[in-house]
Amino acid sequence: MSATYSTIPATDDSVFLAALSDRNAQLDLIQAITQKMLQMAQQQAWDNVNKLEAERSHLIYSFFETKPSVAEAEHVANIILEVLAADKTIIALSLSEQHDILGSAQKINRGKQASKAYAMFEK
Repeated sequence: MSATYSTIPATDDSVFLAALSDRNAQLDLIQAITQKMLQMAQQQAWDNVNKLEAERSHLIYSFFETKPSVAEAEHVANIILEVLAADKTIIALSLSEQHDILGSAQKINRGKQASKAYAMFEK
């Protein structure tokens, strides 16, 4: 039996902890970017939201190139839920902004139509 155990390579806990820390740092960065996106959406800084989203997408893709370990699964799940909730709020804010822009465009269009009708009446 001891021969079987001797063939199993020893694990370097410091390497594992460093990798875990790097993955935690990646998650922390994803979380921070998500919060910044939400803040920018609340300020209607949509160009910034788009830039941050592109950066975050790259980080998320990179993070999930390696399957999360069982040890980090709960933390990863919590971050995913937080990102989804923030994204839902960002989407709602963008739809509200889109609705406001559409309303403004319709008012401008009605004003143009009224101006044209008045101009035709004056001739």
